[in-house]
Amino acid sequence: MKVTQPRTGVFASGPCRSARGAGLVRVVGVSAAVLLVAAGGIWAASRGSSDGGSMSEASSLDMAKVETGSFSITTTAMGELEARNQIELRSELDTRADIVEIVAEGIVVKKGDVLIKLNTEQLQEQINQQTLEVERAFADVTAAENSLKIQLSENDSRDRAGQLKVELAELALAQWREGEVVKTRSKQTLEIEQAQRDLKRLKEKFERSRELLAEGFLSQDEHDTDEIRWIDAVARLETAELDKQTYEEYQFPRDEKTKISDVEEAKADLDRIRTQNTINAGAKESALTTTRRQYELKNERLEKLTEQVELATIVAPTDGLVVYATSIGRGRDMIMMGGDGPLQVGREVRPNEMLLILPDTSSMVASVRVHESLAGRVRPGLRVSLKIDAIEGETFMGVVESIGVLAESGGWRDPNRREYKVRIGLEHDNSDGVLKPSMRAEAEIMLGAVEESMIVPVQAVFTEGPVKYIYTPQGAKFARVPVRVGRMSDSSAEIISGLELGDRVLLREPDSGEVVTAAWDRTALEAVGVMVDEDGNPVQARRGRMDMMRAMQRSGEAAAAKSRPSGKPKSRASHTAGGAESSEDSAAKGARAAAENAVETAKEASTEPAEVVTTIEKSAEDTRGKSSQSQE
Repeated sequence: MKVTQPRTGVFASGPCRSARGAGLVRVVGVSAAVLLVAAGGIWAASRGSSDGGSMSEASSLDMAKVETGSFSITTTAMGELEARNQIELRSELDTRADIVEIVAEGIVVKKGDVLIKLNTEQLQEQINQQTLEVERAFADVTAAENSLKIQLSENDSRDRAGQLKVELAELALAQWREGEVVKTRSKQTLEIEQAQRDLKRLKEKFERSRELLAEGFLSQDEHDTDEIRWIDAVARLETAELDKQTYEEYQFPRDEKTKISDVEEAKADLDRIRTQNTINAGAKESALTTTRRQYELKNERLEKLTEQVELATIVAPTDGLVVYATSIGRGRDMIMMGGDGPLQVGREVRPNEMLLILPDTSSMVASVRVHESLAGRVRPGLRVSLKIDAIEGETFMGVVESIGVLAESGGWRDPNRREYKVRIGLEHDNSDGVLKPSMRAEAEIMLGAVEESMIVPVQAVFTEGPVKYIYTPQGAKFARVPVRVGRMSDSSAEIISGLELGDRVLLREPDSGEVVTAAWDRTALEAVGVMVDEDGNPVQARRGRMDMMRAMQRSGEAAAAKSRPSGKPKSRASHTAGGAESSEDSAAKGARAAAENAVETAKEASTEPAEVVTTIEKSAEDTRGKSSQSQE
């Protein structure tokens, strides 16, 4: 038989919590506390007696009665005090810097007092170099502006030249159309008319010369001369007409196209000039914009460096108490882990590192850590009592205000530990400054209460596997009695079933000779909701829902089989309705007991009890059906 020591420390309904992870759950109950104190001394005295002691040797102080009582369930969490409102001062430098001056911790400063000065030698060197860069950038901006002005002037000159070329081409075209063409055509017309008149005159003269030659009044030579002149006149007329035709058909179209082409080419040159001017001006403007931006960036960099030098001196934004960041919370933990050490002259400071805190101590809060296994039970509004290590004999009341969203690591001591930060608002008016930041605080959070329930001292409860039991007197010895235990604390335990008011229980672990040797009673185990197998032995509750359902069904079937009548089966005619109903009732009772056990197991496994009951009731119906068929 395996007997374990009674549980003490943390307990909450559900799986057992580790003492380190859950904190201590305490009970505030007057009757339970008295039983605990009395039982402790008597149990130590009884352990000194010889083995095999009997009931008569047990003192009455080893025993306790099951009573009705109430107690509170609490959990203890450790942490420290913080100011509700505080100003955090951080390093606003972009680079690491050493502390060259720092105010002493714990003093009260006024607004504007210098708190910390950081080394600015490196920043000053960067300012000198950046100043040269800014001056060079400014010279580049000036050069770019002048270059743009020159380019714009050149663009204007080229544009005017292009426009002039277009105007000259258009004038040449107009001059040709309105002058040269008219002149040429008039000249050609005049030449044709002159040739026609000469031809007519010479033709008439040649005809008279022919008549005179026939009459002998004119010589042959004169006749031939007139003929030659007439022939020349015909040739001149033909030539003049051919010149006019050639001009109109060839020379005029050629000259017209040439002049129009000159105008179009001049206009195209002007467009190209203007396009090129736009490109050149855009390039110069882009270069100017780039140099200006470079100048602005370098100037901004210089201004930022100058501002960094000013930020290297941290002054108090308001009146307050000076607290080093390395003296509280994570800062202190980092020092213990071998960090950069406390704030002092010569220590290197990282960018955005929190350096000082100016707390407003008129209103304080406590920041405590609760193990993740208990975080789900802590909620805003719970009452809390706090004890401050630095202030003995005084308790401060508060209320849970918030619970952290994400779990935090347990630090270098236990990196696998996960805790949630709980913020507790203190109701104490700290205008007198009694409470100070970083004071160690022990918070007792009221998780719940057991009101007017059947309770026993927690020393009386023992565990063996899935069975929780107590020892009750049976003759000269003590017998094990299974019980269903509800909520527990370090001094009391709630008994749901298995005992009656007034029953006497043993508050210590009996010796082997004091215990009645007997197997577990199946009915007693099922009555307190302990799962049993086919042989009536207790089994460990499984977390899987389907496995739990199967175990409940097997338990119900076993109960139904046990309720069947023994002996030879009777004839079918001898079976009565009453016998069938009796068997069905027994099966139903077995299934119902299994269902109650399943409900209790579902509570511990965070399973919905209603779903379990529905499934088991259906299983009970199937069991009754099977029982009826077997009887038939």
